[in-house]
Amino acid sequence: SFTAFIAALGLVTAPLRRLVNVAGPLQQGIAAAQSIFEILDTPVEDDGGERRIERARGEVEYRGVGFRYPTGAENVLTDVSFSVRPGETIAIVGRSGGGKSTIVNLLPRFYDVTAGSVCVDGHDVREYRLHDLRAQVSLVSQDVVLFNDTIRKNIAFGFDATDDAIEAAARRARVTEFTDQMALGLETVVGDRGTLLSGGQRQRIAIARALVADPRILIFDEATSSLDEPTAEQFARTVNRLRGKVTMIFIAHQ
Repeated sequence: SFTAFIAALGLVTAPLRRLVNVAGPLQQGIAAAQSIFEILDTPVEDDGGERRIERARGEVEYRGVGFRYPTGAENVLTDVSFSVRPGETIAIVGRSGGGKSTIVNLLPRFYDVTAGSVCVDGHDVREYRLHDLRAQVSLVSQDVVLFNDTIRKNIAFGFDATDDAIEAAARRARVTEFTDQMALGLETVVGDRGTLLSGGQRQRIAIARALVADPRILIFDEATSSLDEPTAEQFARTVNRLRGKVTMIFIAHQ
């Protein structure tokens, strides 16, 4: 009996250790489930207005715009007014937290204004069908989202683009400058979130993805903030080729 007791005592430690270790993955699972259900419970966006638009001229106007986040107590924006002519390039420069990104997020209706109006081609963006409105706008942000797939598929993500259109966008964004040096070219797999590429290469792919949509309005939201100086200069040369062809809005710290 004594021997059996000691043997059982020795065998019980491993199951107890496994039982204690259950708590960690369980808490991770609960946290992940909360995030997932938060997304699943998000209300579906409406279809927008009734006005259709196939090809905008690219004129943008903010008329006395004010905005406050649903959970905020104070306005983030107050009486903001400016206009951008078709094909013009402007920059919105200022400190962090000043509302620069909020201004451009109102254009594709990621949020709706609480005062005033944002207009494209003379009409309030709320009048347009949401799908039609967003088809006119492309956004290149600081945080480039790439998937563990080929460069070609990352450029075409979200669009039913032909190979010719993808390759043309890659050339305009100077993606082909580095893919021509790769054995698989545009078929090169980029890794999870593009970890197999440099920051500048990821940004060029993001520009190519924006261009393959053939937008009339192109927004760069602090797209160069994480780039070194030589890469930022290459980025500038790339976008300079687009001047006059599309309306461009830059968000920057400096």
